[in-house]
Amino acid sequence: MTVIATAGHVDHGKSSLVLALTGTDPDRWAEEKRRGMTIDLGFAHTQLPSGETASFIDVPGHIRFLRNMLAGVG
Repeated sequence: MTVIATAGHVDHGKSSLVLALTGTDPDRWAEEKRRGMTIDLGFAHTQLPSGETASFIDVPGHIRFLRNMLAGVG
């Protein structure tokens, strides 16, 4: 299994990229959808053409949620 963590500034499209690659919206909380930003870690999985599984960890990009971001990439 390959694990890929997104990292970047808020509003740079990390969650949109994960959604486009996997078909799974990593922003699952109502508050995340209302505010349009990732607050907690999001997870999505897809199967690569090789048959291997790729798992994505979508981490928050806003400084207020730095602790959650560090948990996702640590």
